[in-house]
Amino acid sequence: MFSMNEMNVLVAPRELKDQIEKASRVIGCEASVADRLAEDVTFCEINYGQGIPSWFEIANLDAATLNEALGSSFQLRLPPDTESTDVYFDSPILFVLLARTLHNQESCGVTWSCDTEVISGNSKITSIHLRSNTLFSKSTNRKMADALSNGLTVPTREWEQLSEIASQFLMPEEILDAS
Repeated sequence: MFSMNEMNVLVAPRELKDQIEKASRVIGCEASVADRLAEDVTFCEINYGQGIPSWFEIANLDAATLNEALGSSFQLRLPPDTESTDVYFDSPILFVLLARTLHNQESCGVTWSCDTEVISGNSKITSIHLRSNTLFSKSTNRKMADALSNGLTVPTREWEQLSEIASQFLMPEEILDAS
């Protein structure tokens, strides 16, 4: 799905995920990390916005800082038999790396709040409060359903930059031969 006007391009969420995954491999991410990053960025772009610019910010991190940020995003869980906990990050972490995990926590009855207001994927977070919520109701993700049905509008310039980076990803010859 690809239609363009002067300022934006309409893409399917799957296209965005694929481009982020390829571009992440180009910047040196291992396959499983690139896949997780692509899932996180796509989820954030759909639900909070600024996923693609956040990815560009992540792509400019050195390897050690990137690994630390990704590792920090794995810390988000409420320990068993715990009513609440606070998770602190040594360095601020972009919300794009946390959004999908927090959403998954919500579907398991955990509510969350951040030290700063979350505006978009590039909001910088230094701490998150997680709390068990026994009165939660499982809700449908309307934004995701809309994006899957109608596509996602992203700035043309960002899409072109991302596509340029992703185009540098080379597939192994054995994969190409098998198709």
